[in-house]
Amino acid sequence: MRNTITNHLHCSAVLLTAAIILTATLGTTTSAHEIDQTSRVIWPDLIPIPVGFEPEGIELGKDQDFFVGTLAFSGNHTNAGAIYKGNLVTGEGQILVQPTGKPIAGLSYDERTDYLYAATGFGNPNRERGVNVYAATSGRLLGEIIFGDDMVINDVLVTERAVYCTDSISTTLYKIPLEDNGKVFSSTVEKIEMTGFEMNPAKYNANGLAGDFDGKELVIVNISTGVLYLVDTESGAATPVNVQGEEQLFQNGDGLFMDGRTLYIMRNFAQKIAVVQLSDDLTQGTFIKNIVSDDFSIPTTITGYGNCIYAINTHYLELTAEGADPTLVETEVVKVYK
Repeated sequence: MRNTITNHLHCSAVLLTAAIILTATLGTTTSAHEIDQTSRVIWPDLIPIPVGFEPEGIELGKDQDFFVGTLAFSGNHTNAGAIYKGNLVTGEGQILVQPTGKPIAGLSYDERTDYLYAATGFGNPNRERGVNVYAATSGRLLGEIIFGDDMVINDVLVTERAVYCTDSISTTLYKIPLEDNGKVFSSTVEKIEMTGFEMNPAKYNANGLAGDFDGKELVIVNISTGVLYLVDTESGAATPVNVQGEEQLFQNGDGLFMDGRTLYIMRNFAQKIAVVQLSDDLTQGTFIKNIVSDDFSIPTTITGYGNCIYAINTHYLELTAEGADPTLVETEVVKVYK
């Protein structure tokens, strides 16, 4: 999740840079429309991720940098736990964190501290699940915060005073308290029971989460039932968001991205991004549209920059096909317009 102010600053910086370049080159005044069209040509629509990665989470970092974490959909843990750092403008990047053998799902970046939080909640054996904290510039591991065993820590979100994580097989929301400056001051983990969050016991449930930077309330999607919940992080009370429109449930809802009060829901196997306009208090919503792309191949999570949404493809069906060699499958980041 990136706050609205940050997104506006990013978008303004991109347009200003493009205007300077075009004016210097052509010696003429260029309209905002022409600048936008030029930026669409320059910025790549597809950004390849190294062959053999099995990505799940994507997050925006400083400027136009992004991070992708590696799961192990195929069961091959060769690259599990690796983190790739790339650039949205150049399409280039490098491995920031070498494989650890422990799969990574959701990612969340804190620009105050340059910390990158990585949810380590998948894989077998199901032990020592929690969050790894990395220095986003160097890739150095700063600490491992273990929540426990027999859980699926799926997504993670940093807010002003805490880091929150969903467990897809329980109604527990995990909280890592932060100091005022965003530093982690303790490995103590608090548990918040989400009362009112209905579970499908045979499947995964709580998944992507988003919210304002103050962290007082979070929107969480149940990937199985498709219900959006508004969760009070103080009391744990979980109330379904009253969504109106052609689509009201979002099964296969995976990663979330919220820009102001516009919520983007990545529906992985449905291969589309649902757009919901939320009310100021987050209790109501109106379905606006779906964003689709021929380039989608079971994308799981999303992030946003300016007028674009970036989704990470998993190529899940290729990775898990009988006889497939997952070390030869290449995935990519896909750009679509809001």
